[in-house]
Amino acid sequence: MAAAQSTLALRRDAVVRVVEKVRPSVVNIKAVGLVQVPRRSLFDQLFSGTWGMDQPVQREQSLGSGVIISPKGYVVTNEHVVEGASQISVSLVDGRELGASVVGSDLENDLALLRLEVGAEHGPLPHLQLAPRTDLMVGEKAIAIGNPFGLQSTVTAGVISALNRTVTSPRSGRTYTDFIQTDASINPGNSGGALVDIAGDLVGINSAIIESAQGIGFAIPASRARRVVDDLLRFGHVRPLWMGVVFRSVSAHGKKVLPGGVQRGILVRKVLTDSPAGRAGLHPGDLVVGVDDKPVRSVAQLRTKVASMSAGGSLRLSVIGAQGQTSVTLTPARPPADIGRRVLDRYLGVAVGDSRAGVVVRQVRSGSPADQTGLQPGDLVLAVHGQQVNTVSDVNRVVASDPDASSILMVVGRGGYAYNLTFPLDE
Repeated sequence: MAAAQSTLALRRDAVVRVVEKVRPSVVNIKAVGLVQVPRRSLFDQLFSGTWGMDQPVQREQSLGSGVIISPKGYVVTNEHVVEGASQISVSLVDGRELGASVVGSDLENDLALLRLEVGAEHGPLPHLQLAPRTDLMVGEKAIAIGNPFGLQSTVTAGVISALNRTVTSPRSGRTYTDFIQTDASINPGNSGGALVDIAGDLVGINSAIIESAQGIGFAIPASRARRVVDDLLRFGHVRPLWMGVVFRSVSAHGKKVLPGGVQRGILVRKVLTDSPAGRAGLHPGDLVVGVDDKPVRSVAQLRTKVASMSAGGSLRLSVIGAQGQTSVTLTPARPPADIGRRVLDRYLGVAVGDSRAGVVVRQVRSGSPADQTGLQPGDLVLAVHGQQVNTVSDVNRVVASDPDASSILMVVGRGGYAYNLTFPLDE
């Protein structure tokens, strides 16, 4: 008996102790929604909705993982796990099954926040703190816990393979440069689960962003997830921060030489007056070569940095400009209420207003991009960035969702016709 106990103590190593600590906080999520079934025959397509033939619907179920991050029952998971769900149930390791509702979600970051339906009889729930981490090390142990393929509380272990990986989300198209890469297996169903270190601290939210990957898994860093969760708790949606500047990634190649002999940086193309970038002293033609004392190589890298910041935080930019290399402090802020009107006026040279017909072009500045494209007073702005707009307030709302975009996509109506127009801002 003593020998068996000694062997058991030897086998209960650091990984086992972490799993025992963490597993109760990782849950299985079952989301059920109703989806329309496409009509198969031409007759069905032509006559659906008539003679009582409604579009058929069927129940669709998705499985995923989540992490309890508060004793009050808040759960963070991936947005795609609960997208379109009409009913959500969450299973804990101890067998309890609880209902849940969506507090808010964010497609851009593929994160969602749920609230479990708990009462006093459930007692305090096990949870992990979602705290930003800045000291992760490549090579340190990493443990992933989730429900791949519906197999509850599956544990995989490995190491952190790389930090600051650039990954493009196939859902939103947004490129992030801060993903944690691990060789701990992360498969479909692991999405939304926990990635923890050998101390049992939550370092990331797992994301099966590349489903066919073998031995390569990714996790959304806790710092970005914390920012998203904070906004979802306060506002029910993520409120992007605004810099008021259009950047373009540039690199030295061939005969092209960048100022200061640097190989890569981001070039300032446009700056909005009375914006955080304008107040920081950035000017068109400046070259940003560093952020917070680290080299910056691309616009995506800077945008990822801003996506992880809370309102009131600042960036220290190393800038090469007309006065040589200097350092400026940029404090991103919430976009102003009239951000859409400002962007169209400053970048495109078009003034818009409300009318009975919708958003109408009031004025086009001579020689502006709008003028060169052929916009005229009286044209109607029907959509911006793929979203229908009926008022200038709608334009402001859509532009505010990505206030520092490098292009403006518009659908303009004239004489019964609609025209798709793209205005690159970083050229």
